[in-house]
Amino acid sequence: MSPKYIEIISQNLLLLCLVVLGIGQSFIFASLPPIGREIGLTDVRISTLITVGAAAFVVAAFMWGGIITRLGRVRSVIIGIACYAVTIVLTGVVLEEALAQNISAGHAYYWVFALRVIFAFGIAGVLPSIQAYLVAHSDVTRRSGTIAKIGASFSIGMILGPACASLLSNFGLTAPFYIIGFVAAVVCLLVVFFVQDSQDVRQFSKPPRLNWLTQPVMPFLLMSVLAILSVTGVQQIMGFLIQDRFHLDVSETTKQVGVAMMVMSCLSIFVQMILVPRFQFGVVFLITTGVSLGLTAQFAFLFLNSYTGILVAMGLFGAGFGFLFPGILTAQTLLVKDDQQSRLASVNASMQGLGAALGPVTLASLYQVGIHVPFIFLALGLVFIISVFQLCRKRLLSPS
Repeated sequence: MSPKYIEIISQNLLLLCLVVLGIGQSFIFASLPPIGREIGLTDVRISTLITVGAAAFVVAAFMWGGIITRLGRVRSVIIGIACYAVTIVLTGVVLEEALAQNISAGHAYYWVFALRVIFAFGIAGVLPSIQAYLVAHSDVTRRSGTIAKIGASFSIGMILGPACASLLSNFGLTAPFYIIGFVAAVVCLLVVFFVQDSQDVRQFSKPPRLNWLTQPVMPFLLMSVLAILSVTGVQQIMGFLIQDRFHLDVSETTKQVGVAMMVMSCLSIFVQMILVPRFQFGVVFLITTGVSLGLTAQFAFLFLNSYTGILVAMGLFGAGFGFLFPGILTAQTLLVKDDQQSRLASVNASMQGLGAALGPVTLASLYQVGIHVPFIFLALGLVFIISVFQLCRKRLLSPS
């Protein structure tokens, strides 16, 4: 088998890991609440089980950079996916025991709490490892397309997660945990046997400490926070907006929100999986186009009051961030040395986790101030991104 063919297989398997990772991150939102209520947990406790995973991810992702440089990129992926598979299955076991009343709801809560922390610490190393691998195995001129596939693969998994939970729950409330854990284990074995990293150079000595606040890449890390905050925030308030604007009941609101989310996700995936890899757009085009479409989406949210207008706005929003995400990440990779890519990917994953945690509460709070306030905030955020980009553009095009 030729080295080029092996590399193609390796890259596709790692992208499959990201799909599975997205499923594991999102199916829990659909599976855990009804099971938690069934075993007697309060809604607050159920929410903390999801929140603790996000908080642990932010901390762990920052730590994984140095670990990846010592263990190697592929080993880090294997450890992360193996941790994913084991903790998901064990979570299913604990919940099944609680449903059978073999353990109390309180004991189940603490067991699941611990497993969610371990799960987050494990998977926090997967995305940075895969990003560093794909960057190392891609030509600079084609880097934006490679990075776009990272975002698209994870987004596909995030969409499939709730659907998998809904379908697999027909076999039992805890069936999604076992089946998704099994799929993760199979993917892990495929990585063990088929993924090779000929360009990985492990560093056993402790790398010099970096003050990321003084690095040229720092403005683009802040852009990552703001971009993820925007997407998760819009997902949070869309149900409020549609119900308030059209005076719908809960059932109809859920259906309309689902369609709107699907439009946003499909446009984002289309841009990242098809357009960016096909045309290999440069950083300047990606960021300026992403901001332009994002701003247009905010005006659509503000001034198009029909449901069709909401769908147009969500489509523009998804497409805009489909351009913006790979633009920001590509810019980051161009501003650091090759031996710093793993640490950069870890810091960026941590920053994105922070944005994901802040987004829902930030935009939901702004929505309470006024129905239009979140979209004005997002428009100002996009103006901030393009302004900072223009200030950093010379350094980006001629990195030191």
